[in-house]
Amino acid sequence: MKQKQFACYECDTLITITSINEGEVASCPRCHHHILDKKYDSINRTLAISGTGLLLFIPATFFPLMSMQLLSVESSASLMSGISALWQTELYLVATLVFAFCALAPLIKLTTAFLVCFGFKHNRHQHPIYKQLLLFYHHVDSWEMLEVFLIGILVSIIKLKDMADLSFNLGLLCFSALMLCVLSLKITLDKQMIWDDLNYER
Repeated sequence: MKQKQFACYECDTLITITSINEGEVASCPRCHHHILDKKYDSINRTLAISGTGLLLFIPATFFPLMSMQLLSVESSASLMSGISALWQTELYLVATLVFAFCALAPLIKLTTAFLVCFGFKHNRHQHPIYKQLLLFYHHVDSWEMLEVFLIGILVSIIKLKDMADLSFNLGLLCFSALMLCVLSLKITLDKQMIWDDLNYER
């Protein structure tokens, strides 16, 4: 571990951490807030999760999430068809925000995490592009909102279940798995470890 001095996010206490093993957590001696945790097998786990997320992205966004039959009318909707419907009804801002937070941001997170870990695994991470990718990942880290969209789907299901026949499609399973992959990046990607190597190893 290259960086030694850390400031507690809660009480600003300056703490010296010389070493920490995989799976261990360093806490503030004053307020016990977690300051640093060393992820276990971060590179391989992040590669597997981000690769899986990228494979799921197309079916999760383009396959129908659910189908609805009301009287003799049957319809189905996917994430992209929902965004298209919002755009066609002139809700341009809402359509743009849904596209940015539910499609673009998750795709950027998965792609940058995969590229950074792939470069790290093959010892190519000292190229300046990987530092820019990690900075880009840091900026979009909190912008994806797949879970909000999924909650919206669940609310719609509850409201419509007494009015129409509902059935779930493969797209909903892929979308849920994609959401889990994106959320899992927060658990597996050890940005501190990668950042240390990018800054100090020459």
